[in-house]
Amino acid sequence: MTTNKMILESLSNELFIELFELFDVVDLFRSFYGLNTRFNSLLLIQVRDCRVDCRSIFKEDFNRFCRIYLPFIINRTIYLRLSDNEEAPYQCAHFQSAGFTFGQFDNLRYLTLENVSSDPKINQFFFSDLYYLHNLTHLKFIGCRLLGISLGDFQGVIDQIWNLPKLTHCYFDFCFRGRSHFCIPTSVSTSLQYLTILGN
Repeated sequence: MTTNKMILESLSNELFIELFELFDVVDLFRSFYGLNTRFNSLLLIQVRDCRVDCRSIFKEDFNRFCRIYLPFIINRTIYLRLSDNEEAPYQCAHFQSAGFTFGQFDNLRYLTLENVSSDPKINQFFFSDLYYLHNLTHLKFIGCRLLGISLGDFQGVIDQIWNLPKLTHCYFDFCFRGRSHFCIPTSVSTSLQYLTILGN
């Protein structure tokens, strides 16, 4: 065990940084944070592009990650995936209650929301500040149930999305109450190249 630890300690910071950027930051913090000050420094200061995928994270780990680690890397997060699936129920509500908004993610390029069910608080939280995501290039809504959003509110969401200056890929998979709320944007996107629309 001591030999393995010595071999691990002898690897350069540059190598660790390159390796760390290949993995999801949630797993990195769970595996390396707290081992020693060197790893803490690498994770908190030197890893530049953080990918945060919360699909398969337990509630306790998710809450700890949001409370302790995410504030340190929020400006370096380029990928964020939140899910309200069976493995991670109410994750979006917990994310919101932790005090985070999308507007805080200055460098976010990829955003995926999966299985989100809307209610007035979720609608206000998720859709009110999409226009802050100036660096966003990919936006996905997968299996989202927008049962509590009005046609007028959804028009505002679509217009915000269409005005994102760098958005090139957009994927909509929505389920609405009754007929579809999907509406024609009031502006023309200057960047959008790929659009997929599923659902009702």
